[in-house]
Amino acid sequence: MAVLDKTTDPESRSRAAQALLPLKLVPPPLREGVLLRPDLQAQLAEVRVQPLTLVIAPAGYGKTTLIAQWEQELSRTGAPVAWLTLDAGERDPALFLAYLIRAFQASFPGLGRDAARVLSSAAALERDWPLVAGALCSDLQRRVLSAAFLFLDDAHHVVDSAVIGQILGYLLRAAPPTLHVVIASRREPGFAPLARLRAERRIVEVRQPDLHLTPDQARQILSIQGVTLSEAELATLLARTEGWALSLQLAARALADQPAEQRGAFVEALGGSQEQLLAYLAAEVLADLPAEVIEFLRLAALPPHFDAALIEAVLLRDDTPYLLRRTRALGLPLTPLDVQGDRLRFHPLWRELLLRDIHEVVDDETLAALHRRFGREFELRGELEEALEHYALAGSAADLERALRERAWPLLNSPRRDTVRRWIEQIPIAHRETNPDLIYMWGYSQIVANPAQAAQAIERAIDLFHRSGAFARELRAYSDLAALLFWQARPTEFTAVCVRAVRAANLARDAWSRGAALTCATAMLATKGRLVAALRVAHHAATHPLNPAWHWLLAMIVTSIHNQLGRPADSLMIVDQALQLNQVDSNDRLRQNLLRQRAMALYELGQHTEAIALALDAHRYLGDYYRDGTAAGSASQLALLLSLQGRFDEAAIYVAQARAAFHDLGALAQLASLQAIELYGQLGRGQAARATAAVGTVLRRLDDAEGAAPDLRLRLLLALVLGEGGEHRRALDLLIEATGQMQRRGYRAFLASAYLYGAYLAGDCGETDLRNIWLREGWGIAAEDECVFLPMLPAAALKDTALAALRAEIAPAAIGRILPRHLAGEAVAPLQDLLSDPSPPVRTYAVRLLGDLGAASAYPALRTLLKDRSPAVRQAAEDALERLVYRPPYTLRIRTLGAFAVWRGDHEVRDREWRSSKARQLFQLLLTERGRAVARELVLDTLWPEMEPEAAANNLRVTVNRLSKALEPDRPDGAPPAYLIQQGETYSFNTASDHQLDTVEFTAAIAEAQRAEQRGQRAAIIAAYRRAIALYGGPYLPDNMYEDWTVVERERLAMMFIEAALRLGALLLDEGAIHEAIGLAWRVVEIDQTQEDAYRLLMRAHAALGERSTALRLYARCTEVLQQELGVAPLPDTTALYASLRDMH
Repeated sequence: MAVLDKTTDPESRSRAAQALLPLKLVPPPLREGVLLRPDLQAQLAEVRVQPLTLVIAPAGYGKTTLIAQWEQELSRTGAPVAWLTLDAGERDPALFLAYLIRAFQASFPGLGRDAARVLSSAAALERDWPLVAGALCSDLQRRVLSAAFLFLDDAHHVVDSAVIGQILGYLLRAAPPTLHVVIASRREPGFAPLARLRAERRIVEVRQPDLHLTPDQARQILSIQGVTLSEAELATLLARTEGWALSLQLAARALADQPAEQRGAFVEALGGSQEQLLAYLAAEVLADLPAEVIEFLRLAALPPHFDAALIEAVLLRDDTPYLLRRTRALGLPLTPLDVQGDRLRFHPLWRELLLRDIHEVVDDETLAALHRRFGREFELRGELEEALEHYALAGSAADLERALRERAWPLLNSPRRDTVRRWIEQIPIAHRETNPDLIYMWGYSQIVANPAQAAQAIERAIDLFHRSGAFARELRAYSDLAALLFWQARPTEFTAVCVRAVRAANLARDAWSRGAALTCATAMLATKGRLVAALRVAHHAATHPLNPAWHWLLAMIVTSIHNQLGRPADSLMIVDQALQLNQVDSNDRLRQNLLRQRAMALYELGQHTEAIALALDAHRYLGDYYRDGTAAGSASQLALLLSLQGRFDEAAIYVAQARAAFHDLGALAQLASLQAIELYGQLGRGQAARATAAVGTVLRRLDDAEGAAPDLRLRLLLALVLGEGGEHRRALDLLIEATGQMQRRGYRAFLASAYLYGAYLAGDCGETDLRNIWLREGWGIAAEDECVFLPMLPAAALKDTALAALRAEIAPAAIGRILPRHLAGEAVAPLQDLLSDPSPPVRTYAVRLLGDLGAASAYPALRTLLKDRSPAVRQAAEDALERLVYRPPYTLRIRTLGAFAVWRGDHEVRDREWRSSKARQLFQLLLTERGRAVARELVLDTLWPEMEPEAAANNLRVTVNRLSKALEPDRPDGAPPAYLIQQGETYSFNTASDHQLDTVEFTAAIAEAQRAEQRGQRAAIIAAYRRAIALYGGPYLPDNMYEDWTVVERERLAMMFIEAALRLGALLLDEGAIHEAIGLAWRVVEIDQTQEDAYRLLMRAHAALGERSTALRLYARCTEVLQQELGVAPLPDTTALYASLRDMH
């Protein structure tokens, strides 16, 4: 919400602080000559098929190297891989979730956007983490359709966090079965599903004994240093080190400096605990190094990671590159962190040993100076937390304070905001409480978690900014405070802040301050009810630079004014513009408030289903985040929308929610508006007398509470209560007063509705002149503004005034736009009545409107008008009849493999549009029987097997209607469906319609490959099979996995995929694309674990890579699976292949 560039660093090489460090999201590159361990590499075959793999061992046993090798092999086979290296910072749930989302995005771009938005707005992640994890897992279910892998390295930093454990447990339970998680840790994790997974034998576990080096592997390490030991000496070395890779590496380095005859004694002397052993070996290695190298090593170990440029800048040594090369040549435990090998880190245990005796190299004063210099370099690189750590170690509160003030603002809009707050709290309170920047930052970090504390802190900062003459900073703080008060529905305090902000802007006097002042002026005019004037000022404000908070605030005020006046198109445009600002779109709190405004605008455009669905979604999120004015305003709006749609019982729930929050806030105007909504609900529930009797009281309360800024839409709502409740004269009197105010204040669509409802009532009250005047006024506004819907206008009033206007030849084009949206099928009957009107122009208008509606039911009546006496009527009838043939203006795209989804063009048909699972199932059934008619009895038995025939038949009629609406929402009544064929007692999918079906494309690609096989066109074969493999996203209709009617088609398509994948894999193996062939074979095994052809392909592929032990392990797995699942032994071909590999030398 705060502007990101609070200050501009003058140094050209300075970078913005990084919210997330990219190096944590990639595996460490494997060093040249890294030890290959075929026995452990072969475990990857199990990792591919089990949901969880644990690699548990103390430091230095090669856990990271092992899982990095696995990651490399998986990536070669085309499997999506996410990697995250954890440290103590990720104990913060916000940071852990942020990194987790970003890790998945490396392989699945765009995945987790909703989760990231929720993360930015959740107040307390210890409580709200399920909101983020739930959104993430929903995305994973949709996107991860084939085997994908998540690697979590160094998980011991976080596994003892209760919240992180809950998140990991949730991930294992809720993620799709195609996701495989690999965790490397020094300590055993203990989250919930582990016991169950162990009991089900669904965990691969690699532990310390599995990671012990074998004699051959130890010889390989020793040979790198040119060391040779006897069998007995090697056995002793392995026994003393327990096969610990790090200690063997250091022992090899130390042995290289020992005379050959003394090496046996050196090995015999080794012993003690791991820590003692490592300390001894380190001392032995360091003892033989020159002093300058030892000093360099100890100083280079000060930062957690480094590169030559960093060390050179801090130590001011020209020989840094040389010393780094020498360090590497010595075989010391130095790990590259990037592909180029420029950024490095010492093994944690080795670094700890180097730093133990740092005071032998430098004194305290020099050490503090080095830490300050490291801090400054990290700061310039944008690695703020590393910089702050060094400043803290240096004891430099001044540098800590300056770095936070200059660099931390971007992090406050990221999951690191709590981390920044903790750093601020480390600064001595005497400094912190007198520094307005730090107070402001601390308050801003609390906006989500504790808005009341945030407001108090920002107020203190504003006061200090003002006293010090920092008016620009004062104004920035006002922007966040104003936004906070606005969404909390505290209008009095909000207005007061806007007045003060204008004064600060007059003192700051720059382009930014002018934009802020105009935004505040817009807000103040709006609170005084001067809505049109507020819009004029807002137009000028938008031409000035605005920080995100002012931008969002201006958008909220302007959209609420447009919605209040009845200008929905303008409201939607402003919402879209605001959401293009990344700082607004990525903050779910800001975004959902704007989406509330979009929902109201959609209602005013007649898109009721979309409006309510959007309002429900927005309220669900805002209700999860807050229990204050934000959620109350959302609930109040939702209650109004639901009431206007006749959903009064649902509306009552949200009225109660809003009342409780508004009561706590003392928001009298909002409470009065809720009473107006309740009266409309009482009317809808048949309590007309009670509702009309209370209108006067509610009106007085609204007048008292709203003052100079009344929401006149509520007066129209109360007029509806009176008019529909039979009090026509009182309703008309109220409308006479309300329309006068609406006209003065610039209302449009709601004014048109008020005029037309008044005209409807005036006819009943005998006010003919008023009726005629208001007819022209109301339809005139609708015509001028090109309205497509008239909000709040009852259907009876619209029919009455529309027919009257057509007879008077008033605004026929406007009536033609509004009737279809407002009345849908109900518009046809009154228009058909006009076909017999004596006036040819009236008949002509009615014919044209019927043609525009595509009213197929009017076809007979229109044909009779082809012989009308009026040429204009005859021509209009001819034109209308041509338009009655309906064709959807889009291609229906259908996905059934791996997931079920349907798109009308680019618009996905959402769950709410299906309206029931049975509509989806009926469509899926017809797709499964594609090209064949399905008898009505079969449909009934399939979808409602336990129901009485009559009830089931009624359900079928409703379901067919819902299916048609989902596929063709704009199809005119009476027009034949484009996609659904109903002939007699049968139903079928229209295969001649304009559609795309993935199963058709999949089978066509395989057929093309088979034709290419007959022609011997190898390149065409591979291309076609690859296209088929890409189309197969997973099993057919997986949401109906256990329905009998899907089984045959699912098995048929799966077998086609298996045959295609194995054939393509064999071709690719011949072409040398070994890793792609491995990936295909594993996709087959995921579908059918007993598929021997896939195991043979895997065995041949790994043998071609020289990985004989992996190939043999795959045979063992094949044998075990066949015995468990089928009770049979492998085929002779498989056994022969195994024998040939076993005997290979």
